[in-house]
Amino acid sequence: MKIRSAIFLLASMIAWSPVQAMAADQTADESVPTEERFASPSAYNGSLSIYGWLPWMSGDAGVKGVGPVSFSLSPKDILEILDFTMMASGDVHSGPYGLFADFIYLKVSKGKATPGPLFSSANLSQEAIIASLAATYQVYESGDDWAQVFAGARYWSFDTGVKLGAGILPAISGSADIHWVDPMIGVRGQKALSDKWYLSGVAAIGGFGVGSDLMWDVYAGVGYRFTDTISMAMGYRAFSVDYSNNGNVIDLVSQGPLMGLTFRF
Repeated sequence: MKIRSAIFLLASMIAWSPVQAMAADQTADESVPTEERFASPSAYNGSLSIYGWLPWMSGDAGVKGVGPVSFSLSPKDILEILDFTMMASGDVHSGPYGLFADFIYLKVSKGKATPGPLFSSANLSQEAIIASLAATYQVYESGDDWAQVFAGARYWSFDTGVKLGAGILPAISGSADIHWVDPMIGVRGQKALSDKWYLSGVAAIGGFGVGSDLMWDVYAGVGYRFTDTISMAMGYRAFSVDYSNNGNVIDLVSQGPLMGLTFRF
């Protein structure tokens, strides 16, 4: 049962906020010259994005010394155990300086009757919070084309619960709470293809033994602006994290398509 709990812990990691990808539609205000946008500290712009990502996942997982065990999950597998998820990101910048933030809440669970008489049922649950915050600096801008470097941190929290219903033996329950913080650095940018279409990309690396041993994330996609304030992005993202501490192991590679809707202000 603990091994199944470890697998569900990894299933909960279906998304770290690709906040950089979804918030990448930072179309410049054409009414303000580029040099004035860089110089004026009062010219604030930002975006709010709602997005989704359903990847294929594979790797190894262990909880409190149980395992690690190998796993492989398809998008269909993830949808079957998904109870609720919320993914949103925000971005604000003034001149060349900016901030982006991301918040993900995810809950997965599965329960079924047990075949033996010792317990009547088994229920597994997982709640995950993944939050990111980073400072950005715009190193290049020309029209709608731009490039940024960023540095920040990512917080991970996973609460796994196991409940066994009463049978011959009384009901029992247990939980494991795993959390850590990773520093991260990276680059992101956008290239206009026309007044409506654009390309965007992100590359990030972090961990460095502070939280996880190593994590990396890359994204490339294409976006379309419906209006000056609403756009949609579609792309492909590949992600990996390697964490181990106190018998808890998360060694994950995840990749798949994502889609998001962005509102600018």
